[in-house]
Amino acid sequence: MKQIYLLLLLLTFSTQLKAETSPINVADLNFRIAPMSTHQMAYGFAEGDKIIINYSEERGKKLKNFEIIEYKASKVYSDFNVITINQKEVVIKRTGIYIFKFENTSLARRICNFKIDRIPVSEDLISFNTTVKERTLTDTTYTIRQEEYVKSESYKVKEVTKNQHFYVNSGSNAMFKGGKSRVTLPFVLPQNTVKWYYTVSSFRDNDLIESTNEQINLVSDLSSLVDSTGSLGFAIDQLATPPGADYCDVYLLDHSNNSLFLNKDAFKHYPIGTRENIIAANVEITSEFTQQMYLGIKNPDSMHGINVLVSIAAIVKEQEIGIKEIKEPHITSTKELYLEN
Repeated sequence: MKQIYLLLLLLTFSTQLKAETSPINVADLNFRIAPMSTHQMAYGFAEGDKIIINYSEERGKKLKNFEIIEYKASKVYSDFNVITINQKEVVIKRTGIYIFKFENTSLARRICNFKIDRIPVSEDLISFNTTVKERTLTDTTYTIRQEEYVKSESYKVKEVTKNQHFYVNSGSNAMFKGGKSRVTLPFVLPQNTVKWYYTVSSFRDNDLIESTNEQINLVSDLSSLVDSTGSLGFAIDQLATPPGADYCDVYLLDHSNNSLFLNKDAFKHYPIGTRENIIAANVEITSEFTQQMYLGIKNPDSMHGINVLVSIAAIVKEQEIGIKEIKEPHITSTKELYLEN
């Protein structure tokens, strides 16, 4: 009975020893390396693994360099001008991924046979998974930049010209007695103008113009409307119509047509800001002009001169600008090798 027990124990030990020392094939490959290029493959091994490497080139051609490199670490083994590698044993000192690199510096391709076997250091590592996988890792960093924004908006009325008094002679008087039957008022609108207005009053009687001058305050009237509505939603007819008694023509002109108008040559005008045969008017213009403009005033009466009173005001958008910080993400992606053990 004792002999039978010893025999069973010996068989068990022999089986364990065989399991621990029998090589496990990891790779048995045939592959080609293009001229002037490298070929790489990766496998995972456990600490203490003994790996056995065999390599040959089908036609007996040299391979410039062969290396085993621990992933993200140092070189484990290298050989130069390799034709064959026979039963080369390398002991793995640390569990991880190992890169097998083949370098061909020739102008001809290489046809390679390559085999790797491993001998685990213990029975529990027989099932160690040598497959290497790849995954993508993302990393997010942030930068801070400053950006302007509008904290608040409001509308203000700004004076452009106030109650400009012109005497415009009749055509016949201008010809025989001197004076001008056409005059122009130059003006420049303030920056950020969203709407602008002019008011006109026309009288033959100079005394009436003087009294009208005391009644008209375009800036004040517009400011009241803007303040009461809180916006620009008011209508032009909410402005009180200025007094007037005699006719005049008013044309909105740019610089090139100003001279043509004064010289009584053919000229062009902007209909949006032009009024003909009016005795008095409030005029609203929504178009913004950044260059110097002109109101051309003409007396259509051939016999009698007229006095004309003109005011111009603009509604300007004012903004309070604040600074805010914007956090901008920057995502970078990297690929890495890993084992699933």
